[in-house]
Amino acid sequence: MSNFDISGAVFNDQLRMLETTDPAHADVFNALFGQLIQNDVALRDAASIFAKNKNEQALFLLNLRRTGKRYGVHFNAYNVSPASEGTRLYDAVGKVAIPSTDTVRNRNDFEGESVFYGLEVNGSVGTDGEFVVQYIKGIDNEFSREDYDVYILFLTQWIELSIDANGENLVISDEKFPGSFPEGAAIRPDGTVRPFVAMAKYMAADNDDGVASSITGRNAAHNQSHNGMITRFHNKGTQYCGTTAQDKSHMDNLFQVAFATRNTQSVMAGCTSYYYQYAATIQESNVERIIISKSQAANLVVGSVVSVGNATSLTSGTPNIDRSYDGMHAKANRVKIVSIEDYDGENSIVNIDNGGQKFSTAPTVVDDVPCPTYISTMPWMTGTCDNVLASCGSPVSNTNGKYPCVLFGVESFLGFYELVANVIMKITNHVMIPYICYDCTKLATSVTSDYKAVGYSVADTQETWKYISKLGYDPDNPCVRHGVEVEATSSTGYADGQYTNKLDQTADATRLWGFGGNLDYGSGAGRFCAYLTNALSPAAWDYAARLSASGRCAQKATA
Repeated sequence: MSNFDISGAVFNDQLRMLETTDPAHADVFNALFGQLIQNDVALRDAASIFAKNKNEQALFLLNLRRTGKRYGVHFNAYNVSPASEGTRLYDAVGKVAIPSTDTVRNRNDFEGESVFYGLEVNGSVGTDGEFVVQYIKGIDNEFSREDYDVYILFLTQWIELSIDANGENLVISDEKFPGSFPEGAAIRPDGTVRPFVAMAKYMAADNDDGVASSITGRNAAHNQSHNGMITRFHNKGTQYCGTTAQDKSHMDNLFQVAFATRNTQSVMAGCTSYYYQYAATIQESNVERIIISKSQAANLVVGSVVSVGNATSLTSGTPNIDRSYDGMHAKANRVKIVSIEDYDGENSIVNIDNGGQKFSTAPTVVDDVPCPTYISTMPWMTGTCDNVLASCGSPVSNTNGKYPCVLFGVESFLGFYELVANVIMKITNHVMIPYICYDCTKLATSVTSDYKAVGYSVADTQETWKYISKLGYDPDNPCVRHGVEVEATSSTGYADGQYTNKLDQTADATRLWGFGGNLDYGSGAGRFCAYLTNALSPAAWDYAARLSASGRCAQKATA
């Protein structure tokens, strides 16, 4: 240990060795410090840094993962080859990335390295827009996923993106190279570049005080709208907002380079095919369960979230069981399934945790029409992926469409669309153009002078789902990308759907940007799925967002 160089490659190799030989991810840092204690010089060097503030401690730990390498991927233009898969470039060549589950840890050569390494912390965003680290997982005993906001810190991405008739080359690195530019989330309002960026680990839920928080074990705040999110997140402080285009771009880059495909669902589908509603087959009173057919119960997952209720209105004389109606949650509102057991030869009992609140599964009557009691699947709670054995993966299955996923420590696809807070889609003369605001304190319910027009128009899908074959790109606003061609399929190109109104028939208007897909979008969902048809003010049961630490940025870096 006498030659242990804390600032050099030997130290980094030792750190990777520790992680590789500990597949259960026991405390890597304890083992690291154990080695430091055996070396006086290294210990003093480390102590001089760790005696400073938490931001410097975090940066020190992130810098241990710095490689200076360039990780890239090439994707063919759709007319060259429609295949979703890309070709690895530079230091990504030869690497393997396979997502894990909560029982199987698979190989991911990117995990723990460079811009792919995520340091889990508690922290907050200061009034100046800078992230402030509070506690670091594995170092501070006070660290908590339940009591404080949880973020994943990443080294700033330096991006090289070249696009020509043959396709795109995307390269990311932890160092600046000729022709590279810093990711949007890292650019401060004064144009300087932050050394790291923070991504909220969880979709935003309410803490015990009703304030938007990134914490585990909660129902993500639903019934969001673009306009409502401005107020909701500003209640935490004007420096906060919902998910930004910068946040989305950061995670998109990690996915595309690590997994070398644009078809994100081929790797991790997320909860995008779990849209079930079943009527009670046997009526009961004073229960905390519902009995449905065995074949139906077989589709449900213990631990997932459901609501129980009855229709309170009719559509053409038929009970309306849309999840947007309060009646569908009146008996049990977004609670967990705790077990499923046989009732008889044809039926099963679905037991739920309703906090001891009993209910009847008898029908209600609306306008003389009996409306059965239904159980409806709902989006999962935050923290569903906490037991996944690696930084990327899903519980149980990555591709059956029933489970959320985690991407380098950031959990997503709980069954919601994730709304982008700082982009408004504006329709003028039957053309849709995205507008982005780089200062979350100036977010608005319409396009103001604080919003910048992105230099391309979005493909018109004429109120049908079409699959994205090409994303638009504006080098002045590189984090905002939408489909400008929609000629692909569910297994080619980006393999994700885009949906707009009939722009040739739509008067001048604004629309929100929801991405990802909800419980019901199946093959049309994915990281690039774009729902661009709803106005800014309506809320929906399948709209949510996460806290953003990148709300206060600049359009360009000064150097």
